[in-house]
Amino acid sequence: MSEIKLHTLKQKLWTIFVTSLITRMLGLIILPKTPSFLGPDEGTYASLASWTEKGLSANEFPIYGKGLYLSARTFIWPSIVFQKLGFNPLYSVRITAFMYGVLTLGLTFGAILKTLKANKLNRNIDTRNQSLIVGIFGVFAFLPSHFIWSLLGLRESAVEFWVLLTFATVFWIFHVRKKIVFSSLLAMLISIVFVFSARPQVGWVLSISLVLYLLFTLRCKLSLITLPLVLIAAFLGFLINSGTTINSGTTINSGTTINSGTTISKIVETLKESAEISSYKHEVNKIDAASAIQTQSCPLQSKNAISQPPAEFATYICLIWRAPYMTSTFLFRPIIGIDVTSTSSLFAAIENLIWLCGFGLIIIQYFRRRKIQFWRQILPSIIFFTTYVVSAGSYEGNMGTAFRHKSLILWVVLLLLLSSFWNNSQETLNKKGN
Repeated sequence: MSEIKLHTLKQKLWTIFVTSLITRMLGLIILPKTPSFLGPDEGTYASLASWTEKGLSANEFPIYGKGLYLSARTFIWPSIVFQKLGFNPLYSVRITAFMYGVLTLGLTFGAILKTLKANKLNRNIDTRNQSLIVGIFGVFAFLPSHFIWSLLGLRESAVEFWVLLTFATVFWIFHVRKKIVFSSLLAMLISIVFVFSARPQVGWVLSISLVLYLLFTLRCKLSLITLPLVLIAAFLGFLINSGTTINSGTTINSGTTINSGTTISKIVETLKESAEISSYKHEVNKIDAASAIQTQSCPLQSKNAISQPPAEFATYICLIWRAPYMTSTFLFRPIIGIDVTSTSSLFAAIENLIWLCGFGLIIIQYFRRRKIQFWRQILPSIIFFTTYVVSAGSYEGNMGTAFRHKSLILWVVLLLLLSSFWNNSQETLNKKGN
């Protein structure tokens, strides 16, 4: 009977995957031939891909210059390939997003089956847990905003794939193979570096989250080996994204050659500056935004935050002061009734009801059970989620962009839902099966 259940689970997951694939293909066909109002930035990425495909210098790109190219290369490079195959720039970036979206679904599909097999849950998986897995995978594949961002020519899908690959590799090393394998270490190194080349801010959040997790589990030999790798990956990601070279003379990008000591100092300075100007960037991101996020007052905040970023001490205090408000705003707004300014914001507000229900269910289940299932397995994801929502909340200036960036943590919320509703009797059945 258990083998029949597992076979049925595979069939259902496969059905969702194929249905999503077909739906995404149809979505590509019916999308407008101009940049969508849901993601106007896809026009910028299309222009950048066209610019670089022609061999023009990224330094001279009229929008953001070289910085945009360096921070989005893992998204731009495949788009250039599709252009060379004959697709126009807009559809090239959309096909790239589509490709990453499908790869992410495939990665998730494979990870589910590998996890069940590795933990011997495939022997006695019950109907309730099977339905839970299918439902969560279905939400991941078809939640409207998550679905749309993987079709429009935006780098959200690229960022999500490399982040998920990183955490899948961590899970594989610590909870499946439980030993160091060169291929797994290489996959982790590449995926972290590629996150920096998809969105450097997320690269830093990812690296810091992994370092915190590995320090927390430092007694484990696997952590002792993995920690230096994460630091090296972050170091390489920073170098490649910033366009610098190491003083050995080997050029990583056309930048300034610096020694390793200077590079470390520059990394520390970069992280420090990121914290100090986050409130400043929050104000800048509000300019001309129809759904600007109101800045919560802070006793130490300068009234002229745009023209003059606050002093270092005041910045840190204000970040802490505003964290609860900004984090909740990032997660749950726009809200129906007070934030709706357009049709797109109405759809976002409706979908946010799903997010609210999801978090509500997680909280209710936690207080009912007084524990989190699979705590050790999902701890890295929880640390990443916490770090990401706090940092993104302090940075975002308008609800439209915040809503889009929130899609990156959907998988963590679904993991928490899975752990919250997983049938406890499953553990007993597994022990009997062994």
